[in-house]
This record gives sequence, C-alpha cells and structure tokens, in this order.
Amino acid sequence: MASETESRPSTATARETLTGYASRTQLAVVGVTVLALVARLVDLGTRIAHQDEARVAYWALRYMENGAYQYRARVHGPFLTIVDGHLFGIIGPSDFSMRLVVALIGGLLPLVALLFRKHLRDSETIALALLLAANPILLYYSRFYRNDVLLAGFMLAAFGFYVRTYDTRKPRYLYAGTAIFALAFTTKENALVYPVCWAGAFVLLWDHRLFAERAGERGLLATVWDQVRDALRGLRNWWLHLVLAVVEFFAIVVFFYAPRNTHLLSDNDAPGLYEALGNPVLLPAMVEEATVGSWNEFMGVWGEGSTESYLTVFEELLPAYTEGALVVLAFAILGFVVDRYSGERPRDVVAFTAYWGFSSILGYPVIVENTFPWEVIHAVVPLVVPAAVGLALIVRLGLDSVADGDAISASAAALVLLLVTAQVGATAVTASYVEYQSSDNDLVQYAQSSSDMKPVLHEMRDVSQANDGIDVMYYGEEFYSADESSHDVPPAPSGSGWFERLPFAWYFEAYDAEHDSTDRADLIEGMDDKPPIVIALTNASTCSESYDNADDIDAAMDGYERHEANRYLHDSGCTVSTVAIYIDEDASRE
Repeated sequence: MASETESRPSTATARETLTGYASRTQLAVVGVTVLALVARLVDLGTRIAHQDEARVAYWALRYMENGAYQYRARVHGPFLTIVDGHLFGIIGPSDFSMRLVVALIGGLLPLVALLFRKHLRDSETIALALLLAANPILLYYSRFYRNDVLLAGFMLAAFGFYVRTYDTRKPRYLYAGTAIFALAFTTKENALVYPVCWAGAFVLLWDHRLFAERAGERGLLATVWDQVRDALRGLRNWWLHLVLAVVEFFAIVVFFYAPRNTHLLSDNDAPGLYEALGNPVLLPAMVEEATVGSWNEFMGVWGEGSTESYLTVFEELLPAYTEGALVVLAFAILGFVVDRYSGERPRDVVAFTAYWGFSSILGYPVIVENTFPWEVIHAVVPLVVPAAVGLALIVRLGLDSVADGDAISASAAALVLLLVTAQVGATAVTASYVEYQSSDNDLVQYAQSSSDMKPVLHEMRDVSQANDGIDVMYYGEEFYSADESSHDVPPAPSGSGWFERLPFAWYFEAYDAEHDSTDRADLIEGMDDKPPIVIALTNASTCSESYDNADDIDAAMDGYERHEANRYLHDSGCTVSTVAIYIDEDASRE
C-alpha cells in the first residue's frame, strides 16, 4: 500500500524529529480520545430509554437473572445482551450502565486513527481522530444502546489492524484484527455487508493498479496471473497464521451465538454452551445451533431487505445525512478527489475507505428494511478517512497561506474551518444534549419517548421498592397478558402486551417491581387495596376507534395522582403514545 507522511528532513537528525512528530501526533490523538470519552459519558443516563434500548436492555437484565439466552434476530446480535448482562451484575441496571459499553467503545474510536498513521500525514491522522470524536451522528449514537456504532467501529478497527499487518508483517496484528472482526459479527446482521463492500473496494483498487501499470504485450490475463501468483507466494509463509485466524474467528462467533440455559427456553432443544463444554459429545449440536441455526434465524427475519422503492428509501435517509454527516460527506469528496488526482499516485487506504463508504451510501437503500437514522453510521465511519484528508488539506492551505503572507487565502481557509467547527459543534451539542428526544431532531427515531419522565420514574421506583405485593397494574387490552411469567425468557409471546409496555418494562425490571395486568375496568373499580401504580393508555384524539383507556377507570382512582407520559414521540393515529400513570398519593408520601 502506498504511504505518505509530512515532509521531513532526510538527515540523521531527521529521525529524531520524526520520533518527536510521531509522539506529538500520538499524544494529540490520545487527547482527542479523552475528550471523546468525556463527551460520551457526561449525562449519559439523562435521556429516557428509547423503546429499542429498553427492549434489548430488558433481555440483558433477564439474562443476568436467569442465564437464559438464544439468538433472536429482532434483537440483533448477542454482544450487547451478553456483555451488559454481566455488567448489570457488577454495577447494577440503569440507563447509564445500559449505555456504558457503547459509550466507551465509541469514545475510544479515535484511537483507530493511529492504525493508519503510516498512510496518512500527521495532520490527517489528527483530523481523523477529531472527526471520529465529534461527528454528530457518531456522538449521538455512541450515547445510545444500539449495535450500529459498535459494528461500524469494530469494522474500521479490524481494517486498521489488517493494514498494520500488511505494513509490519507482524502476525499479532492479524490476530487482533480477526478478533475485532469476529466481534463485529456478534453485534448486528449487516456485518455481512462489510466484506462485500471490502471485496468491491479491493477489486476497484486492483483495477486501478492494472490500469496504471498497463498489460502491454504480455496481455491482461498474464499480468493478472503474475500478480495473483506473487500474492500467493507472499502468503505462503502465513498459512498457519491464516488457519489459526479462521479458528479464532469461529471460536468467538460460536461463543457469543451459542444458546445458554436452553432448558428454560420452550422453543429450543439444542444444548447450551455450558452443557456442551461439560459434555463434549454435545459440542457439534451446539456449534450447529450457533452457526447454522443463527443463519436460519437471520434469514427468516432480515433476508428480504428493503421492500420499498430505492428512491423512496434513499430520500428517507437523507435527513440523517444532512443533519449528522454533512461535513464528513463534503470533506470526503474533497479528500478523495485531491488524493486521487494529485501527487504521484492515490493512496490505497484513502481510496479503499472512500469506495467502501460511497458504496454504502448507494447500497443501503437496497438492503435496509427500516429507514432509521442509525443506518447512516455505516457509510459515515469509513468516509471519515478521506474526509480527514480533505479537512487536513484546508488546514495546511491556511497555514501555508499565513507563511506566504497571502491574507486572502488564509482568511478563506480560516472562514471554512470556522463554519465547519460551528456547524459540527452546534449540531453535536443540540442533537446529543439539548434536543436529544425532540421530534425536531432528525437523529431521533419515532420510538423515542418524548416526555420528561425521569421524575415520575424515580417516584415509581421509590413507591415500588417500599411496597409489598403487586406494585404495578397495567390496564387495557393493549397491555394485558394472560401469563405474566411468559416474559421471563425470550421471546415474549406475540400479543402478550409486553412490547406495548416499553419502555416501562425495562424500568420496572430494573426496579425489581412486581407487576400484573387486567383488561377489565370493573376489577380495578372493585379493588379495595389497589396497587400503588396503575398505568393505562389515554383517550387520544388521533384515534377514532374504541379501545380500553384511562377514562374507563379514572373515576375509581380517587387518592391517586395522575401523570401523563409518552411512549413514542407523539400519538399517531391509533398508535397511542400517551399513557396515564396513576400513583397512590399516600404511598408516594411514605
């Protein structure tokens, strides 16, 4: 791979200067990483759980409590469920601890810039770290309990380690890259798209090599064969490392995807991980379930891709690009074009990541089932590499203009950098800290609870922990479940009322609150000793159909204080967001 660094002296003293430059670059990247971690950890538990967060966190907490797990494609990969299940056992369940793993990995992502330092100028390496730290969509979803930042970050890190393997010829980087590559496959199903993008980018790089070098009289096929033969010879001494890396990959994937405590799961007869480790005869069946069984589950849920027209999906993703990645897109185009058409030759790393990112922009409208803003992450992360080239170019042009006394060019460069900093900073702060659950924020998805529920949730927590017996009663057909114990292990049965209780189901599980449900208003009216918390849908004006709601029981709730909160951003037709929360005033005072 072609590499490039800042212009440096060629004398012996230059080696000392080089060491100084490298250490300063590394310190700068570490400093950016510290700031990225702070930005992701501050007020991490403030935002109310999005329903997707609450759904996965609930099952992670149930896994902590009963150890039962099997892969469910709707919940995505096992990484967060298993890791957070153990984390909850150490520091307890909360919105902060729920998001902590994603925040830490998202905050450490700027360190990946150092893996590419042989192929980037020092200024570009620092610019890459800055973009990974401050990009609005990466910041927002690093503070969100989802797999997308993990998947994209793991894949960028894995690619970086593979680049370091090529640069240094040291096997340890191969094993590190493969471990991270395997972890990426435990996060989310569209990990399968990444090798496809990489293969396409590799073919484009190879085509450029063939175009640049020309086949001449030898012919195209002979030239291609010579290059393939040379590559195979280069891998000859690596065959054992490659075999071990494949074994490493499957060992990690099987460990995470293997079911656990399957005797608690009514629809899984395969042996669990720990049963198989205790009885090696069961290992083949366990491995088959972790691999083939997981593949079948994936294909049954996500195998069809998008069913809408390409342009419709592309248009629905555009707001997330303009809100969270406008600067990255602009600088990525600039960096790719300048690197491709200036200098001796394009740098492979810059071209590869540009092909990877631009193909993701064009390809995701074909494969995504839902046009949610977090899908944009998978194009943004690879594009930060060419974007760093473009950003560093503007900085260098400004500094060179100052040195040359060119006030106009220096002012233009300063203005561009000022506008970019203002746009990124304002968007990042607004999206992640000010309007983090507002419908005006294009990074906020509809299933984000929009009301400020925290004080009410804290009150419900205190009331439930002081109460004996049933703490929460859900009212209405929407919330009703004939068997509350059916929610103890995944999956919650369809129509059981569990999904409709989100995000409350997560909070009450974290509070260890006892709950029940009924679809009969007369039962609540006839109770002499009602539970201290009762929850029902409100009578939403957006829905003209008749359904069980708080009006049915309101007259019977004397002595209860009524609060209202939103499960979604707002009511939408007969998808009723607003719920009434009744809290016993005496229990609250106590």
